[in-house]
Amino acid sequence: MYTVTDLLHNPLLQYLARLAPSSQQTMRYVLQDAADRLGFDDHAITDVPWHHLQPGHLIGLVAALRSDGYAPNSSSLYVNAIRGVMNEAWRQGLIDHEQLLRIREIKADSGTRLPPGRNLRRSLICELMEVCAADPRPQGVRDAAIIALLYGTGMRKSESVDIDLSHVSFVERSLQVRGKGNRQLLKYAPPWAFEKLQAWLDLRRDQLPVGEADDEFLFNRIRRGNHITRARITKHAIYYIARQRGTQVGVKIMPHDFRRAFITRVIEEHDLSIAQKLAHHANIQTTASYDRRDDNERRRAVERFDY
Repeated sequence: MYTVTDLLHNPLLQYLARLAPSSQQTMRYVLQDAADRLGFDDHAITDVPWHHLQPGHLIGLVAALRSDGYAPNSSSLYVNAIRGVMNEAWRQGLIDHEQLLRIREIKADSGTRLPPGRNLRRSLICELMEVCAADPRPQGVRDAAIIALLYGTGMRKSESVDIDLSHVSFVERSLQVRGKGNRQLLKYAPPWAFEKLQAWLDLRRDQLPVGEADDEFLFNRIRRGNHITRARITKHAIYYIARQRGTQVGVKIMPHDFRRAFITRVIEEHDLSIAQKLAHHANIQTTASYDRRDDNERRRAVERFDY
């Protein structure tokens, strides 16, 4: 645990303190890997003299990432992380403004890659619900509720694990979640998703010992032996559920694929601006990048070709 004094004198800790907890872990990994590549592999990232970095270091790092086949987006993540630390070094008076500007001039690799993930067809969602319904364990009811909320609201997996029961309104069919940037967001879900959620809550409450109060959170961890614990589910468990249920229907699924499918369907049935509002994206171009309709249209066009 770091003290306030540590934060005041270390630009890296100051930079990480500005980030959301979920982003801190990612940036710690990125900066540790960057430090290793820059020759500080025997240092903890908190001990690296980041303020001594020069533009040449950053140019070499970008070249090394390119040589290792890193995508432009990944290269940009590394460059932005170091820029963030250098910004804090400047605020602390460890570097002058000229050095900061020279660091900022170094660009990550340009270019694009095909977007990750896939669009989940509606028929596939039905198949996922069927395999969950066929599972006699408590996991079947819980996983159906989780998938229903991920697909029915477009929320992120990190948002789904943090939901408290007090933030759910069955009357309004809404859920209050904490999104990126520590923002409170209101998500709406279709009736069928709330039916799956109610089925899970009913099952959980039925298994409570007499006189014990319900859990404050929404989804529980379930141990071997089908024991519903009193512990909140984790993001890793959401990842595992998506992969496991996807395997059962013969498709590789990531949790974020449900969000992609939700946004694509809203764009398809309404428009891009409505999708932006429901996804809570600050930039409409971010919403557009989730649109998978073009993939489906191109595939259908080619499938009609004959010889």
